[in-house]
Amino acid sequence: MSIHKDHRRRVKNRFLSEGHRERLRARFLQSGLDSFNDIQVLELLLFYTIPQGDVNPLAHRLLDHFGNLHNVLEAPPEQLVQVKGIGEHAAVLLGLVKGLSQKYLIDYEEK
Repeated sequence: MSIHKDHRRRVKNRFLSEGHRERLRARFLQSGLDSFNDIQVLELLLFYTIPQGDVNPLAHRLLDHFGNLHNVLEAPPEQLVQVKGIGEHAAVLLGLVKGLSQKYLIDYEEK
């Protein structure tokens, strides 16, 4: 690939990713998770522990490693951190989702 084509590709990729986080947040606030695929759900979660950069490849690595979103959220932190790019904070947040969901359902059933 020529240097010029490579530069154009990088500029195009940077343009497409600018505002991606804000667009996903806005979409979630407007319509919830119904229109999100598993990659986008993971991206939205990872935004809060990885403040900068593209987390899409990391979301893909998680799904490739664990097979599906359910398995990602079931995985203990010590397994999550085995995935390149997942640190302790991200592992804790992903692990928190399951526990928080269970607590919510218990509280909801008690009402």
